[in-house]
Formats: sequence, structure tokens, C-alpha cells
Amino acid sequence: MREVPVIEPELYTQTNPTLRFLARDPRDHVIALVYWLGMTSPSREPSFYDAMQKFSPLMQLILPDERPGVFVNRSAVLRAQDLGLVKRLVFKDWSSLDVRYAGPCRDLYFK
Repeated sequence: MREVPVIEPELYTQTNPTLRFLARDPRDHVIALVYWLGMTSPSREPSFYDAMQKFSPLMQLILPDERPGVFVNRSAVLRAQDLGLVKRLVFKDWSSLDVRYAGPCRDLYFK
């Protein structure tokens, strides 16, 4: 039997939250940290693989320090700022995330 996922209290305030990105929990790589638009802290999914299936399609990107990457929801990105090899993704809630990406900024979000 599967465990019931923990639902963070902040999620009660939004009826249909939008995913910003997924990352692996650094303490347990099986667990997914789920970052939502407008939320300051992530919620947790017990299975990273299941979360990937649930929220796909996502774009895999590498963090600047080359830690394991994140999986970004392109439709949550407002714009990308070019900082050379590093691009800053600015999400629709004005939060941001720096990633390594050598291609053009226009590839990182929907216009």
C-alpha cells in the first residue's frame, strides 16, 4: 500500500497550484521536492520517478555548481536572463533560479 503524501498547508490556499520545478531531495534521492509558484517552501513527493510522470513534460537543466539537475515547467517561466553560460529563470511569481545553459534564452520559456 502506498503512503498518503504530505500536503503542505500553503497548498490549501490555491485551488490549482502551478509547478515551478522539481528537484531531488539531497538527503534522500528517491524523494522529490516540488516547488510551486507563489510558495516559499517546497512540498515533498515520496517518489521522484512518480512525480516526473505526474508533472511531465518538464525540461531538465543543470544547476550552476553542477549538482544534480532540476526539472523545470517551461510554462511557469516568465523570462530568462542571459548571464553567459548561466541563465537566470524568472518565474511568473518573480522568484528565480540560476541554471547552466549554453543555448539561447528563448529556448527556456514559452512566449
